[in-house]
Amino acid sequence: MKNWYLFLLSLVAAFILFMILSFFYNHTSSEELELSEPIQIVFKSIKGQPMDFWEVVEQGIDEAAKEFGVQVNISGPRYEREINRQINILNAVIDENPPLIILAANDFKRLVASVERADSMGIPVITIDSGIESDIPVSFIATDNIDAGNKAGREMKRLIALNENKIIAIVSHIKETSSAINREAGVREALSSEDIIGTWFCDVETEKAYAITLELLKNREIGGIVALNEVATLGVAKAIDEQQASDRVFVVGFDNAVRELAYLEEGIIKATVVQRPYNMGYLSIKTAVEYLKGEKVETFLDTDSILITKDNMFKREYQELLFPVGNQ
Repeated sequence: MKNWYLFLLSLVAAFILFMILSFFYNHTSSEELELSEPIQIVFKSIKGQPMDFWEVVEQGIDEAAKEFGVQVNISGPRYEREINRQINILNAVIDENPPLIILAANDFKRLVASVERADSMGIPVITIDSGIESDIPVSFIATDNIDAGNKAGREMKRLIALNENKIIAIVSHIKETSSAINREAGVREALSSEDIIGTWFCDVETEKAYAITLELLKNREIGGIVALNEVATLGVAKAIDEQQASDRVFVVGFDNAVRELAYLEEGIIKATVVQRPYNMGYLSIKTAVEYLKGEKVETFLDTDSILITKDNMFKREYQELLFPVGNQ
């Protein structure tokens, strides 16, 4: 009988301890971060060149902001090429002394001075998509762009082996943005034994990428073009489509705008490296909240990338990635 009482008391004590710990855990883990000012987000561009990629990034930001109970404010230049404008916007944001800034930098070097000023004022900075030449940002959340470029390059290497025309060109977006620099490095690493005649920059203008491609097509030995972002890919594909050149010039691109996927299904684009922009947006806010709560955050979060072709684009595991609900 005594043993039975001791056993019962032990169960009661364990239950009470469990309830106390559960209450404490739930109370601390669900506590929202209270900020008097919104987290400031400076995009590469807003309202100028519409891009499905940044729309999906914003979906991730909005969802995380609701989940974690924080306010955000998004600003940026009209076009990615407006680097001076982005610097001015960032400096104006710093003057407001926000709790934290999330920055997608249009230039690897020229944004450094502004980020240093933010740091001197005690304003933490997180970079997303494209970073800067500095260790100041508390976290960098992006695709591993060297790896992503390598995926594009390896696929082009496979494709060019099937083509009579062996010369390859690269059409990139902004010359001094880190995503462009690293993707090109990854592509060139994978294609080190192939004939790459050069890199052309479209300044994130579809029509400029289109015009570049029309000029490239005058060289009858061109057999492949690697395009390094959504806008570059759309411009290249438009020219290839209009010139009916998809059988002689193979295109490997980046991202998954609705029109890109149509080009992929039609065979105008042979493959595209797809990022995870929703994750990028969501994790930027999650990381910001964790940092502001005093938690340790990762200095680099790779949001991953996947090579998509006509053969695998309709596989079930890729549907949510390629066809997000807000992008139908």
